[in-house]
Amino acid sequence: MAEIGGFMEEDGKFKGEYTAYLVDAGFYVVGSALGVTTTATFVESSAGLKEGGKTGLTAVIIGMYFLASMFLTPLVTAVPRSVVGPSLVMVETKEAVTAFVTILLMPLTYSIANGIIAGTGVSVKRVMKEHNQVSSDASVEIV
Repeated sequence: MAEIGGFMEEDGKFKGEYTAYLVDAGFYVVGSALGVTTTATFVESSAGLKEGGKTGLTAVIIGMYFLASMFLTPLVTAVPRSVVGPSLVMVETKEAVTAFVTILLMPLTYSIANGIIAGTGVSVKRVMKEHNQVSSDASVEIV
């Protein structure tokens, strides 16, 4: 990320490298204790850098948005379930199975990545099966 932000020196290091690694490691420990995935620190930081934020103000603004979302959540929960229900019925069964496998395996394997990989695998297998269907009158030649 230091390379993306333009902080990398010629020798491959950057100013404040030790402090950055120490803070990152500390957040890994605290995040793990609170049940947050450890990749969250990297993803949020790299997204801020790619958008041009280099001073840390990006993180402060995002923090303010998260704080505001705590107070705006009641507006979202005010939407009745009868409004949301019809859109859920429209989901095809095939896609629902993929989503179900993904959602089910995340807590069972204690890993978001494993759930996503399993869901992707089910989806790929389903698509391959649909595109490689053999007609019922096909015959197999034995040589």
